[in-house]
Amino acid sequence: MIEIIDDLPGEVKEAIELGASSNIAFKNIKKVCIAGMGGSSIGGELLVSLSYRFSKIPFFIVRDYNIPKFVDSKTLLIIVSYSGNTEETLSFFEQAKGSNNILCISSNGVLEDQAKKENIPLLSIPKGYPPRGAIAYLFFPILEILRKSKIMNIKKDSLKDTIEILEENKDTAKTWAEEVSGKLKEKLPFIYSIYDFRTVARRWSTQINENSKSLAHWAVFSELDHNELVGWENPKEILKRTFLFILRERDGDKRINKRIEITSELIKEFSGEIVNVYADGGSQLAKIFSLIQKGDYLAYFLARAYKVDPLPVKRIQELKRRLAE
Repeated sequence: MIEIIDDLPGEVKEAIELGASSNIAFKNIKKVCIAGMGGSSIGGELLVSLSYRFSKIPFFIVRDYNIPKFVDSKTLLIIVSYSGNTEETLSFFEQAKGSNNILCISSNGVLEDQAKKENIPLLSIPKGYPPRGAIAYLFFPILEILRKSKIMNIKKDSLKDTIEILEENKDTAKTWAEEVSGKLKEKLPFIYSIYDFRTVARRWSTQINENSKSLAHWAVFSELDHNELVGWENPKEILKRTFLFILRERDGDKRINKRIEITSELIKEFSGEIVNVYADGGSQLAKIFSLIQKGDYLAYFLARAYKVDPLPVKRIQELKRRLAE
């Protein structure tokens, strides 16, 4: 797993080229609906969060078996399953395959076979990764196709900035994560973030779940100030064993910065350690991936601290085995 995280800058370069070199593009799209589960869904969720700033049409993520009723002839359906065998995603595909605008993303399996059989646009991505480790390939090729289709207005300079930040930050991110993982062991991670980084907060949480074999919780400012803030009182012994990360910008919205500072003051009596984690880079894309890099390293080193192998996901495999009976 560490080799995959170490090579993230190179994977991003390769993934961008994969999307740029494809001849897939779409016209007259009015909505984008992305279907995927687990590690295969994270790229889609990043696109949804970026669409708030960089697209004039709505984006939706579907983590379910069924296609939404709002899908019409001008909806682009992006169907993602790294393995190609995800039950919910294949159900979505079966309902969607008569639609006009479909893009399938997979490395193998039934989805890849069916897309070829139905002559549906397919982007084949490299095999051999755990889905959560293939984030570059599950995000950047789709982004490139959306850029070519004039659906997502993210400039090429942002892609360059992202690669540079990942290369520059690799050693410091790794050192930081190894140090912090020692403090995090036997604590309950809480990940709070500003709204623009909400998908990163989810990513941190799910990486800790799957790689570190640990529970984690995430929430987003300023919504958490309308409910979760009140919960920082009980159960007292457990709250003292939390470790709170706040994912934020160095020069963010003053209103949100004020909320973060006040919230931290209000809960510090009840919480464990609180650590602010700042994004790096000049572009929104670089900021997001700088935090993903830190979170991926943190989950890896926390797995090492617990002396567990980050790769296997035995309970998920057992669940799938029982569902297939």
